[in-house]
Amino acid sequence: MKNVIIIGGMAAGCKTAARLSRLCPDYQITLIEKSPFISFSSCGLPLYASGEINDLSELNKTPYGAVRDKKYFSQVKGVKVLTETEVNEINADKKELTCRSIQNGDVFKLNYDCLVIATGSETIKPGFPFPASPLVSSFHSPADVKYFRQSAQKGEIEKAVIIGGGFIGCEMLEALSSLWGIETVLIESKASLLSSVLDSEISGYVENEIPAGKIQLMLSTTVKKIEINSIGAPVVYLDNGKEIITDFVFYCLGVKPDAGLAKASGAACGMYGGILVDEQMRTSLPDVWAAGDCVEIKNLVTGRYDYFSFGSLSNRMGRVAADSIAGLSYGGNNISFNGSAGSISLKLFDNIICAAGLTEARAGRLGYETGSVIGCWYDRPDYYPEAKNIFGKLVYEKRTLKLLGLQLSGEGEVTRYADVFSELLSQNKNVEDLMNLEHGYTPAHSSPLSPLNYLGYMAVNQETDGVKNCSPAMLSSFNGSLIDVREPVEVEAATVDLPALSSGVRIIQVPLSQLRLRLNELDLNKPAMCVCERGTRAYEAARLLMNKGFKNVSYLGGGLLLCNKINKFSGFMEKSYER
Repeated sequence: MKNVIIIGGMAAGCKTAARLSRLCPDYQITLIEKSPFISFSSCGLPLYASGEINDLSELNKTPYGAVRDKKYFSQVKGVKVLTETEVNEINADKKELTCRSIQNGDVFKLNYDCLVIATGSETIKPGFPFPASPLVSSFHSPADVKYFRQSAQKGEIEKAVIIGGGFIGCEMLEALSSLWGIETVLIESKASLLSSVLDSEISGYVENEIPAGKIQLMLSTTVKKIEINSIGAPVVYLDNGKEIITDFVFYCLGVKPDAGLAKASGAACGMYGGILVDEQMRTSLPDVWAAGDCVEIKNLVTGRYDYFSFGSLSNRMGRVAADSIAGLSYGGNNISFNGSAGSISLKLFDNIICAAGLTEARAGRLGYETGSVIGCWYDRPDYYPEAKNIFGKLVYEKRTLKLLGLQLSGEGEVTRYADVFSELLSQNKNVEDLMNLEHGYTPAHSSPLSPLNYLGYMAVNQETDGVKNCSPAMLSSFNGSLIDVREPVEVEAATVDLPALSSGVRIIQVPLSQLRLRLNELDLNKPAMCVCERGTRAYEAARLLMNKGFKNVSYLGGGLLLCNKINKFSGFMEKSYER
């Protein structure tokens, strides 16, 4: 019988304990957690903040309503649980832990045969001065959200500031404004929201779809300090000299691995501060495993160690750690956790945002020579009454056509495409594999060709045939002939229009149906960019011009629909069309 101790009672730790108790019922398993509760779903905290969940206990219940507490783990799993207990030291040579009871301060030691470190993550604190006040809080634990929820219910918060435009900041934006009707300001130092997973084109769409009114986005803005004024209200001082007086401040600057205990014990850690583990979740210390948000794992796109703080990965890592401790194998092969492609999914108001792999910006920083294509599609056939828009961007390596990343957003079905793409990333596939991808088709749920098929076609057309797909970001520097191939009736009734362009652009409206007959009106030697509402006809027009001898031809990816949904490129042309 082995004595297994697990430090950390959230996703990875509890999954390890539950799995190991099933595999090895004779093992003595002890779970140590410093907070008063275990197996708590932190991902559901924004739902509690918004009021969609009324009781925090809902976040640590089973689907059949049982609370996953000490009694539950003892009776159902055969696992001993020590809550409100802190591990102060790991002596790897003696296989001994020094622990302290938070309730009474008693210090005691525990010995182990196998140890699992699942200490999770900790919030990144601001680098600027801020007061120790319940009105200025992170958003990482139930304690962070309880005071806010109570104050919001009493109507004591009319205005709130969120600092940080990442996952948590965006989720909080909806939580504060939707149910409570709180006037909310989101401050982000980068030029766009969700910049770690989205490039400017898709994040621009996301920003534009956030409802106006009681929400204000302040991008490319940094905070100098936070103070409490004479009447007890937080004041956020910005580096640009402006001040925001508010009722509540959340700083949502991300998380980092909580790996100090492991590092002090001599465990190898990586550049992000996380514990380095192998594919069986073993650390550099003998008989010590680690799993969850405290570790660094292999990025399946780059092949390098990376940091991913996702509950889905924590659960899988915990299972692999348990299998490794139990010595389980399939077909003679060890069970392994190979790494992650960084797949994410986020709901923000009416839009679903999904991504997998690298953004084009990050890929460039890592030294890749990238190509990209951008498109717009319906999630179902256009004739279907409930068809909705999807906007997406594919990033790939130009030399090899290797897939690097995908970004999708829209009101329609997007998550499953990111899930499929993530699997392709893990297998080191290229854009040609997107063209050959098979999917289930029915008009109620999908189109005959999926967005992934289209992105594959677009990338291959660009790299092999030279039909260039242009980002809306390229419009501001374009000089040449801009050919609008929409029909005249569309132009007159359009809710989308051409954005402001440089003075060197000649805008010509030639419907696709007339283009073959009017080629003599176009200058063969000038750069030509074709545009339409969504991009499909613009591609056809660009291909036609290339076949007729035009040398420098491109089309607007995502069409005018995406272009006009990106804030920085909105604004309408005053110049008249040439007809």
